[in-house]
Amino acid sequence: MVFFQQSSLRRACAVAFSVMAFSLSHQTFAGGTANDNQSAMGIATAGAGQAAEASDASVIFFNPAALTRFKRIEVLNVASIATFDNDYTSRQNNDGPPTDNGREGSAGEFFSRKDGTDSALFIPGLFVAIPVSPKLVVGFSASGSHGLLTRYREDFPGRGAGRESDLKITRLNLGFGYKLTPTLSIGANGSYERYFQSIKIRLNYRDAVSKLGPPGTTALLDTLNASGLAPPIPGETDAKLRILGWALNAQAGLLWEPTDRTRIGASYRPKTRFNGNQGELTINENADTAAFREFLNGGLIAIGGPLLGVNGPQAAGDLEPQQQARQRTIFPDEFRISLFHHYSPKLDLMATYTYQDYTETFLRYERVSNGRVIEDLPQDFKVAQAYRIGLNYKPYKRLTLHAGYGMENGVVGDDLRVPILPDNDRRFYGLGASFTPSRDTTVTLAFGIIDVDAGQVGNNTQVTPIEVSGGEFKGIADLDAEFFSLGFTQRF
Repeated sequence: MVFFQQSSLRRACAVAFSVMAFSLSHQTFAGGTANDNQSAMGIATAGAGQAAEASDASVIFFNPAALTRFKRIEVLNVASIATFDNDYTSRQNNDGPPTDNGREGSAGEFFSRKDGTDSALFIPGLFVAIPVSPKLVVGFSASGSHGLLTRYREDFPGRGAGRESDLKITRLNLGFGYKLTPTLSIGANGSYERYFQSIKIRLNYRDAVSKLGPPGTTALLDTLNASGLAPPIPGETDAKLRILGWALNAQAGLLWEPTDRTRIGASYRPKTRFNGNQGELTINENADTAAFREFLNGGLIAIGGPLLGVNGPQAAGDLEPQQQARQRTIFPDEFRISLFHHYSPKLDLMATYTYQDYTETFLRYERVSNGRVIEDLPQDFKVAQAYRIGLNYKPYKRLTLHAGYGMENGVVGDDLRVPILPDNDRRFYGLGASFTPSRDTTVTLAFGIIDVDAGQVGNNTQVTPIEVSGGEFKGIADLDAEFFSLGFTQRF
C-alpha cells in the first residue's frame, strides 16, 4: 500500500479542495441540541454505526480510532438544509399577558410558525482523513456539534419567556487513529469549540410592573399618568441577549475488529466547560421606554418606591438599552458505542448507543457590571440515552441504499420546560442513497426527520427574577426538524 506517494498535483488538489470547503464551514450550524447529523450518510442511517462504520471521514467526529480504516486521503464535504416547524397551542383561556392591542390566547388556539427564510438553515461540514503510514492516520473536521433553532409567532402567549432562540456550537477537531494490532486501534481528538447563542424575548412592561410591586401597582401608575404625574407604562418591546464564547476539549476512542466483517467502536468525550461566554443584552428603546426609565430613576418613585417594595434606580439600571452580559455553562459528556457488521456482500447492519449526561448543564445569565441576574431558568436536566439502528443495502455495484431509525429520551420534564428549549422524547428517521461513479468519488443524498414529542410549557414557576418570567401562560410546544443533505467524497 502506498502512503503519501500521490503526485504533487493530486496533493495540491486535495489541499485546495479542503480550503474551499473550510471557507463554507463558517456558515450557520444547528441541531437540536446535540447534532449527530454530521454527514449525509449519517443522516440517511439515523446515526447508526457512526463510531464503527467509517464509511466516510466524518467518523473523526464520533471515534478518531476508526480513522485507521482509511488507506488514502479522503475529503468529505457536506451541505445540508434543515427546516424547523414551531407550533404552540394554548391550554387555557386568557393565555399569556395581553399584547398592546389586548389580545390573549384562548384554550385550544394554535399559533403556528412554519414559514419564512429564518425557519431554514444551511449546515455545511468538512472532514479530512490523511494516512501518514500503514498504522497512523490523522484527521481534521469543522462542523456543528450542538445547536437549536426556535422561531415562534410574535404574538404567541409565551413570547415573554422567549420568542426566538438560536444556539450554534462549532467544533474544530484535529486527531489521529493508530493501529496497535491488526484488530485493535486507538485514537484521540483535540478540539476547539466556538459558542454562539442568541435569545429574543418580547418584554411586556405592564406584566413586569405588576410583578415588581404589590397588587394595584399598575392601576396606581395609570392613575398617576392620568394626573400628569407619571409617564405611561410602555407597550411591548423586544429584548435580545447575544452570547459568544469558546472552550477546549478532547476525545478518546477505540476500534476493535474481531473479524474482517465485524467492527465495534467506542469513544468518550468529557464535559465541555464554557467559562468565557460573554456578550450583550440589548433592549429596543423608544420615547415611552426612555421616559419610563427616567421616571424610575427619581421623582415620585424615589419617595413611593420603598413603600411599594420597588427599587426604582435598580429597576432603571436593569432596563438600560445596552448592557454587557455573561454566561457560564457546561455541556454534557458523551459516551458512544457502535456495532457494524457486514452481513453479506449486499447488506450491512449497524447499531449505536449514546449516553449524554446533561445534569450539570444550566441556563443562567448575569450582568457584567454588577453581577445581577438577567435570567435564571432552572431546568433540572437529565441524562439522555439514544438507541439507533440502520442498514446499507447494495442493489447494484455503484449504488448503495441507506435507512435508519433511532429514539432518544428528552432531558427536561413538563414541570420546567420552557419555550426556547422545547426538548422532549424524540425519534429519528433517515433514508438515502450513495452513488460511486468511480473508486475516487462518492455522492450521497439523504433525507432525515427529527420528530420531537409535543410537551407542556409554562409550568416553570422558578424562573427569576420574577419580572422576566414572561407572564402566566400554559401551552403545548412542538418542534420538529427535517434535513435534506448532500455529501461529496473525494479520494486522492
